[in-house]
Amino acid sequence: MFNFFGRKPFGLDISDYSIEMISLSGSPESPRLLSMGRVTLAAGIVEDGVVLNKEKLKERLLILVEKPEFGKLKTRQIIFSLPESKSFIHILPTPQVVLGRKERQEVESQIERIFPYPLSDLYFDYKIRQGAAFAEILAVAAPKKVVDDYLEVFRSCRLLPIALEIESESLTRSLVNEADKPFLIADIGARTTNFSVFDENGLRLSISLPVAGNRLTHILAEKLKVSWLQAENLKREVGLNPDLEKGKIFLILQKEIQKIISEIKKIDDYFQEKTKKEIKKIVLAGGSANLPRLADYLSENLEKPAIVIDPWININIDILRGKEYLKKALLVDPVLYSSAIGSALRGLFDQPEAAGLNLLPKSREK
Repeated sequence: MFNFFGRKPFGLDISDYSIEMISLSGSPESPRLLSMGRVTLAAGIVEDGVVLNKEKLKERLLILVEKPEFGKLKTRQIIFSLPESKSFIHILPTPQVVLGRKERQEVESQIERIFPYPLSDLYFDYKIRQGAAFAEILAVAAPKKVVDDYLEVFRSCRLLPIALEIESESLTRSLVNEADKPFLIADIGARTTNFSVFDENGLRLSISLPVAGNRLTHILAEKLKVSWLQAENLKREVGLNPDLEKGKIFLILQKEIQKIISEIKKIDDYFQEKTKKEIKKIVLAGGSANLPRLADYLSENLEKPAIVIDPWININIDILRGKEYLKKALLVDPVLYSSAIGSALRGLFDQPEAAGLNLLPKSREK
């Protein structure tokens, strides 16, 4: 099925309702698209980042890797973007004296104290960050049961994980320029909106809010007394445009979007209090990022730019412009691939397993 020698790992993203894959060649500075694809998942296969039906997930994943929508996949190595809802992230202030031989003991003791699982039930990794006047450790962890279920599915598909990373890190790799920091990524998914703040030292804060795409559709269906499908279409076609449908859709949705705005303001206030720095920009990601007028509405209410960034901006996508694919490629929403693109970019580094935090069990790194 695969000719993988010399090929770079491809990026893989699995959410509750879809799987996306991206395969790149070249270098991190000059990437080129080789292959990509997306398949949907029926309800009940993955829920809130947890695999509920391994066999069905295997079936859908094999469809994707054996016959991508664009190009051909020629590697079985993957970089997997773990759902943020199943990751625990914490910055551990630590005296510089503990760094070195004692640093792992320090991380383990703090993880046991802070994260809601025994250390024996977690895979974790950490990164030391030091400056002239500070030393801290960024620690991330995920439940072994959650990770092991994904790894079992990957093995059954003959896929070889090189790294498991948190979704916020893959997103920032694909969406944001270094000059834009500090910035906040608002990843508006189906069940949750995940907020991640980055500055020149990397990830600073990660918070989730249970207001996202499904909630918006549910509220529309309930208030307008229409079917889920009709509500979903209204959300996608009208969004926050007050000039359509006599403003009814706008009025209903804005009450929910105000919850997102309120959370961003709290995060900005907290970040400024802790760092004396202001978030410069809001970057929108996820399936609801492109709702009509959403970016404009957030910009007006937050008084700072809120934008949707094209993740293709620095990638050669000539393959999509060829006769074979052009018509179909015009229907692709690249924002849906942002996490997979970020993970695929990591795969272009000389040592992708060490190019960032890695939650893959050490015994399984290849």
